[in-house]
Amino acid sequence: MEDENETPEEVQDNKEDVEETPGDEETSDPQDDAQEGEDNPDGEENLDEEENPDGEENPDEEVDPEAGEEVAEDEEPVDDVVDVELGIREEGGEPDPGSELQTKQVAWDESVPSDQRPDPGKGQDKALLRKMLSGMWASKEMLNETTDKQVVMKTTLRELIIYCMFLFVIVYMTFSQYSKDYFYLRDRIATLFQADMDKLTEVRGFWDFAEGKLLDGLYWETLYNNGRPTTRFICPGSRSLARGPCPVPPTDRNVMYENRMLGVPRIRQLRTANNSCPILPDFSKAIKRCHAPYSMAYEDTSELRFPQPQFRKYTSEDAWRYQDAVATQSSSTTGTLSTYGGGGNVQNLHFQKNESAAILAELKQNLWIDQGTRFVAIDFTVYNGNINLFAVCKLFFEFPATGGLLPTVDIQIVNLLKYNEGTDYVLMGVEVLFAAFIIYYLIEEGLEVKAHGIAYFMNVGNILDIVVLGVSVTQILLNFINFVMVQQVLDTLLQLPYEYADFSQLSNQVKALTYLSGFNVFVAWIKVFKYLSFNKTMNQLSGTLSACSKDLSGFTVMFFIIFFSFAELGYLLFGTQVVDFRDLTNACFTLFRTILGDFNFVVIEQADWIFGPLYFLSYIFFVFFVLLNVFLAIINDTYGEVKADIKSRKPAFQMGDFFMVGMNNMKNKAGIRDRKLDVENAVKRAAEDDGFVTYQELRENLKHSNFSDLEVDLFFDIFKEDPQMAGILIDEDEKREQELEEERILKLEGLLDDEDEQDGDNQNSRPMSGKHARQSRSARIKAAKFGEEPLPANRFYELQERMARMEATVGPIMINLDTLLERLDDMKKSEMRKRRN
Repeated sequence: MEDENETPEEVQDNKEDVEETPGDEETSDPQDDAQEGEDNPDGEENLDEEENPDGEENPDEEVDPEAGEEVAEDEEPVDDVVDVELGIREEGGEPDPGSELQTKQVAWDESVPSDQRPDPGKGQDKALLRKMLSGMWASKEMLNETTDKQVVMKTTLRELIIYCMFLFVIVYMTFSQYSKDYFYLRDRIATLFQADMDKLTEVRGFWDFAEGKLLDGLYWETLYNNGRPTTRFICPGSRSLARGPCPVPPTDRNVMYENRMLGVPRIRQLRTANNSCPILPDFSKAIKRCHAPYSMAYEDTSELRFPQPQFRKYTSEDAWRYQDAVATQSSSTTGTLSTYGGGGNVQNLHFQKNESAAILAELKQNLWIDQGTRFVAIDFTVYNGNINLFAVCKLFFEFPATGGLLPTVDIQIVNLLKYNEGTDYVLMGVEVLFAAFIIYYLIEEGLEVKAHGIAYFMNVGNILDIVVLGVSVTQILLNFINFVMVQQVLDTLLQLPYEYADFSQLSNQVKALTYLSGFNVFVAWIKVFKYLSFNKTMNQLSGTLSACSKDLSGFTVMFFIIFFSFAELGYLLFGTQVVDFRDLTNACFTLFRTILGDFNFVVIEQADWIFGPLYFLSYIFFVFFVLLNVFLAIINDTYGEVKADIKSRKPAFQMGDFFMVGMNNMKNKAGIRDRKLDVENAVKRAAEDDGFVTYQELRENLKHSNFSDLEVDLFFDIFKEDPQMAGILIDEDEKREQELEEERILKLEGLLDDEDEQDGDNQNSRPMSGKHARQSRSARIKAAKFGEEPLPANRFYELQERMARMEATVGPIMINLDTLLERLDDMKKSEMRKRRN
C-alpha cells in the first residue's frame, strides 16, 4: 500500500530509484534459482545479512537513501504498481511478519501511454518459458565453480538418470534385432558348399564343383526317400506312386526345404586384358599372352570377348560381352588378393536344375574361364519365412596370376522386413524414442558449444558425446534408406520373379549399420564414466591414464621400434614358407598373437632350423620378458600413486552426502533431523575452496541448515579448542591483524619490491576477496605463524596440495561432534528450565 503521507513527487522519486534502465532485461538463471532453493530448503528467510561468500561488495548494487537498504539495479519494472521489498527473500517465499522491512508501491506516471507500458504477463511468461527450457537442458558443464554443491549433485544425478534411460533405449534397439538364428542360418548354408570348396585348387575342380555340389545345394527338387518298385504310397502333392524319390512341388522347392530362393542364381566373371603386363624381350617369341594380376585398370572391357562360341543355345549374350557395374547392378567385392569391381560377364542360371546344368555345360565346353580370368562369383539370395531372415550368399573364386584358385564363402544374414509382429512395433516405438533422445542431446550439446566455444572440444567426454550423436544420426539415416530400398527391390522381384535379384547393396548397408550400432553401443557404455565422475573411485581409470600418458608415450616409441624390426626380419626370413609371415601386415599380427601366447613354433623351426629358434627366443626375451613388464610396471606404479592421492584427499561434498542431506530433510519433517550431518557438511563446504574454515564461511553454511547464531558461535568456539581443527580454522580478526603485521614487515625488509616484480600490474589491484584472495591470505598467515619467510601464494598452494596427503582430514574431527551436540542439548534444556522458573 502507498504511504498516505508521501507526496506525488516522492512517489515519482521512489519509482525512479527502482526502475531499471531502458533496454535492460532481467534474465532468470535456473541454476541460481535451484541454488537458492537448496540454500534455504525450509523456506525461511535469512534477514541477518546478504550472502557474499567472497566478502566483497557487489558493484551492481546501489543503496536506496530513503530505505537504507540495497536495491538491485537490474530489477524488472512491473506494470502500474511495483512492489519493492527490501532485503533478501526467496523466490515465491512469504515475507517474515516479524521483520521491519518496508514495502513501497510505485505508480506509473499517468503521462506514459498504456500501450507503451511493459506487459507484466508477457515478461513473466517469457521468463517462465526461458527458465523451463534452460532447466530441461541444464548440464554440469553449464555450471560454474561457485555453484552450490547440492545443485551440482542434483544436476549430475538428473543427467545420469536421463543418460541411463538413453543407454537402455540404444541397447534394446540394437540387441532386440539379433538372435542365435542368425548364426545357425549362416552356418547351415555354409555347410552345403564350404567343405567341398576348400578342396578346390585348380580350374578342373571348379567345373566339377559347379556341375555337382553347387547344383545339388541350390536345387532341392526331390525329397529324401528312395522309393520302391512296388508300393502303394503316393507322393505328397502329386498323384504318382513313390517308386523313386518323390518330387517336390514347384511352389515348395526351397533350399534345405526351408529357404525360398529369391529370383535365380547368377554367375559373374572378371578378366584382365591380354598384354596388360610387359613381356621381356628374351621371352617375347615364346610367350604370346600376358595377363597381369587383377586391377580395375587392367580389366578387359572389350565389348566382345575372344574367342566367341561357335554355337550358343542355353547361354545368354551377356555371358560373352563385358558390362559395367551399372548394367550388372552389382557392387564391388573384397577378396583375399584384391578388391574386385561390379562389372564383368554375367550369366543367369535357371529356376530348374536340369536347365542350369545345361547352361554350365555350355559355358564349360566353350572355355568361358581361360587364362585371363581373375574372378568368378556365384550370387544368390534366400529367404527363411520361419525366422524372417534373408541370407545374401556369394561364393567367389579368385584366380591369381600364379595359377590355381582361392575359394571363399561370404554369407550375410540380414533382417530387411523389420516391422511385422507386435514386438516389432515395440521396436519401432523405441526407435522413435531414440530419435527424440538424439534431438534432446543435439540441443544440449549445441547450448554447451555456445557457452564454452572452442574450449568445449578440449574435453574427452564432449568428444565422446559428438561421436555418439554423429553415429546415431547416421544410423537413423541408414535405417530410413534401407526401408525405402527394400520396398523397391521387392517390387522389382515380384514383377520379374525369374530374374536375378541383387540384394548385395542392401546387405552391405545393413552390415555397415551393424558395425555402426556395435561401435555406438561401445562408446555409449564408455561414456558412462563421464556421468560417474562425481565418485572419486570412478576417476581412478582416467586419472591413471592421464598421469602415465608421458611415460606411456615414450614407452610406445621404444616398443614399436623393436616390434617393427622383428616384424620385418620375420617377413624376410619366413615370408616364402610360413603363411603367417606371407606379408608384412600378417607378420605384425602374428607377433601380436605371440605376445598373447598364440604361436606356432614348429613351422618356424621347419622353415629354418637355425634362424627360426634364434628369432623366436630373442623376440620372446626382448618383447615378452622386458618390454611387456616395463609396460605393466608403468601402469602399476601410476595406479598406486593415483589411488594414494585419491585416498589422501580432503573430504568434499559428494553424491553420498547429497543423498544423506535428502534423507536428513525427510527426517526433519518427522522431527528427527540429524544435526551432526549438517555440521559435517557445513565444515566440508567451508574448507572445500581453500582448505581453511573461517567464522563467516561456517556461519553461512550452518545458517542454511537453520542453526541459530548462538549455536554457530558455540560450534566455532569449540572448534577453536580442538587441536585437529587448529590447522584449518582461522579467526577473521586475527587474520586481518596478521595481514597488517606481515605487510609492515615486508615493507621494512624491502620484500615488497620483489613482490611487485612477481605480480606486475596485479599488485595495485590485489583482490581482497574470492578464492584467490583467500588463498593468498592463507599463505601469508601460515608463513607468519611459523616465523618463516613468506612464499608467493601460488608457490605456497602448490606445496599445500602436496602436503594435503600427509595432513589430517576433516573427517576425524567429527568424532567429537556427538559430545558437542549433547552439551548443546543440555544448554537448551537448562535455558528452558530457567524460562519456566
